Amino acid sequence: MMLPVSKTLGREANGTRSGLERPKGRTSFLRTPGTPDLEDSLINTKRRKDNKVWWRRERASKMACDPRITQPIPLAPRVLSNGTHEFDPTVIVLSFDGLRADYLKRGLTPNILSIGANGVAAEYMQPSFPTLTFPNHYSMSTGLYPSSHGIVANMFYDPVLNEDFNYKIPEKSWDPKWWGGEPIWETAVHQKQRSGVIMWPGGESLRPVRPTYHVRYRTGVSVLEKMETLLAWLDKPREERPTVMTVYISEVDSTGHDFGPYGKKTQKALGEVDSAVGVLLDGLRARGGLDKVVNLVLVSDHGMSYVSTAKCIYYDDYIDTSDLILEESLQPHLSIRTKDPQRMLEIYHTLKEVQERDHLPFKVYRRDEIPERYNYRDNERIAPVVVLADPGFVMTRRDMGLAVAGAHGWDNEMEDMRAIFMASGPSFPNFGPEKLRPFENVELYEIIARTVGLQVKEGATDGVHNGYVAQPC
Repeated sequence: MMLPVSKTLGREANGTRSGLERPKGRTSFLRTPGTPDLEDSLINTKRRKDNKVWWRRERASKMACDPRITQPIPLAPRVLSNGTHEFDPTVIVLSFDGLRADYLKRGLTPNILSIGANGVAAEYMQPSFPTLTFPNHYSMSTGLYPSSHGIVANMFYDPVLNEDFNYKIPEKSWDPKWWGGEPIWETAVHQKQRSGVIMWPGGESLRPVRPTYHVRYRTGVSVLEKMETLLAWLDKPREERPTVMTVYISEVDSTGHDFGPYGKKTQKALGEVDSAVGVLLDGLRARGGLDKVVNLVLVSDHGMSYVSTAKCIYYDDYIDTSDLILEESLQPHLSIRTKDPQRMLEIYHTLKEVQERDHLPFKVYRRDEIPERYNYRDNERIAPVVVLADPGFVMTRRDMGLAVAGAHGWDNEMEDMRAIFMASGPSFPNFGPEKLRPFENVELYEIIARTVGLQVKEGATDGVHNGYVAQPC
């Protein structure tokens, strides 16, 4: 059965766009994918820029005020006291990898739900495409789409550098040449605040400006240890205490891959991370009511969907894979790049033909054909040909089979890919049981910045909400 797809953000229910008129421009069929002639290249570059401006205005035009609130959220930051110490505006951001929005309806996460119950919660947060861990964590921390910040997948090839990025090889992946934009922990340091990063993807990049405190990624570190590190940072003197803290938590994603979104061990992992949130809340309350002084923001990067051998697309049944560059299988999407541009064109046509002839459950795009709503065109690191499987299906080879029970990476508007957002603390007043409208995760950077009083240059992000989760009418 096909998995349900959510209503789109920034589009009408029937899939058509309304409001602003789309800019017109010539679209050429590239003679070979990724290698247009000079005239086509200049025209397409201008068209992409025009379309990006148009798309941003279109998204902004869909913003609506919320008649249910009387103040913009988050509220203006202010210095507060727990009775013994003053605290500058402070925010802790916990990211739960792979925590699908509807996981919170299972009755296993009372502590996580209490954050939204005492503050605000969105119906869901929409991830960026592709719905993978590294692109989305870096989108949340920079406010940029993957095509803007450059981490376009967990693994990819850069034709300009003639090198490949692989998140599993730290000595390569932490080179700053891969990481564009300015992450929130860097913004804090630039503006004379302090930041702390615990294993958040991108935090280890060896950029000129580093977070004030940093815990490198390593396996075997429990969620409880991470919570204890946060509390220790809060115990520091005011002049040493970080005001922006980001934490990556992997357990729910790991078990979701191994046992599927409905597996018993996935349920157990949900309970364990929720208990760790309870420990953090207890620690804040024990420190003179810091739960009323420190802002807590809980998010996830994407959801998770069940996969089975019955829904595997064996792409090596249709194409010769021997000359593919940096092939990454067991994904809902497949990036195709070869050294020979003519060969890429052949693969593109072959897959298009077999898909149309046999009604196969995937779509094939040249890079310039990728739907605009994905915001996934304008970077040479994106492969010249991209194959996207339909919901529930994965791309793999015969010799690899299927080694997981859960996966992610599909269309970012798919319901199973939805992420969470909830927040509590002085900047997020109690909104009651109602949910705020969903929003894209590129808004998170400015929300965090506004929570602690950091300034963001106009146009520095791909967000359009100016740092607000919601504004009154």
